[in-house]
Amino acid sequence: MKRRRIAFTALLLMFCIALGGCGDTKGGKSADTGAAMLSFSAATDFSEIKKLDGKKVEIIGYMATLSPVSGKYMYLMNMPYQNCPFCVPNTTQLANTMAVYAKNGKTFGFTDQPVKVTGTMKVGDYSDEYGYEYNYRIVDAEYAEVDLSSVSSNYALWQSIAADGIVAEVNSMLDYLYFVCQWTEYTITYPDENGEMQTANMYPGDAESFLEMEGPNGYAAENADGYMDGLITRIRALSPTELEDLVNIVEQAASVRNYALNELGSGNYTYDEANDKFVLNNTHELYNRWADVYKLFSEWLANWQL
Repeated sequence: MKRRRIAFTALLLMFCIALGGCGDTKGGKSADTGAAMLSFSAATDFSEIKKLDGKKVEIIGYMATLSPVSGKYMYLMNMPYQNCPFCVPNTTQLANTMAVYAKNGKTFGFTDQPVKVTGTMKVGDYSDEYGYEYNYRIVDAEYAEVDLSSVSSNYALWQSIAADGIVAEVNSMLDYLYFVCQWTEYTITYPDENGEMQTANMYPGDAESFLEMEGPNGYAAENADGYMDGLITRIRALSPTELEDLVNIVEQAASVRNYALNELGSGNYTYDEANDKFVLNNTHELYNRWADVYKLFSEWLANWQL
C-alpha cells in the first residue's frame, strides 16, 4: 500500500560530544572573581567539564534571542544574532551553546552585546521547557557586558560571518548530510484508513521523495546541483583567504554526500523483513564519515571566542 508522507522523525543515533563551552582547566582563573576561565574551545573531553562540577566559572559569549519570558535562564553562544541555540543535527542536544541560569529571585534582561557570565558549573542530565537537552549548565549566574575595545582582532570577521547566516546554513547542510547517510534511521507518519496516524520505517522510495521535496520537511534545496559550490562562494565572499578551513569542511561534506547518494542509488542496503526495516550495508562507515565532518565543523565553530 502506498503511504502518504506527512512528516518524519529521526530514530536518534545520539552523537553526544561535549562541544559547547568545554572547560579548559589549564586556562587560568579570572583576576577579578577567581573563577575558572572557560571558552567555547573544541576540547571534546567531557571529563574536563566534570572536574569543574560545583566550581565557579566564567565565560564570554552572546545571548541567543530565544529565552523564556520569565528570564530565569538564557542560552549563551559564541556567535551573535542567533535566534535559536545550535544542536547536534537531528537531536535536541545543545552544541556550542550553554544554558545559563540566573540566581534565585533574579532574571536576565536581553542584550545583543557580548557578555561575561560568572556562575557555578553543574553537571547532570537536564532538559528544559523548550525540549533542549544538556549534560551541564551554569547556575547562580550573573553577567556584565564586555568592553569591545578589549576583544580580539578577528571580531569584525566573526561579526560578518554571523550576520551573513552562513554558519546556520552549514549547520542545516549537516542535517541534510545526516539524512543521506542515515535515512534508514528515520520514520514517516501517515493516516490509516480510519484517519489514525501510524508510524513506519522509511523505505528507499521515501528517502528519494524527501530528497526531491520542497519546503521545510524536504531536502530539495540542499540536494540540488551546485548547492555545495554555492556555500563555498558565499564563504569566500566574506573572506577570500581567512575561511579556507570552513571551505575545506564543505568540500569534505560534498564528498560524503556523493558517497552516500551513490550508496542509495546503487541499492546498497538490505531489507530486514522481521522488523519491516531497511538496513544500510555500510551503515557504520556512512555514520563515521558524517561524524568526522560534523566534528570538524563543531571544532571550527567553537574556536571563535572573544
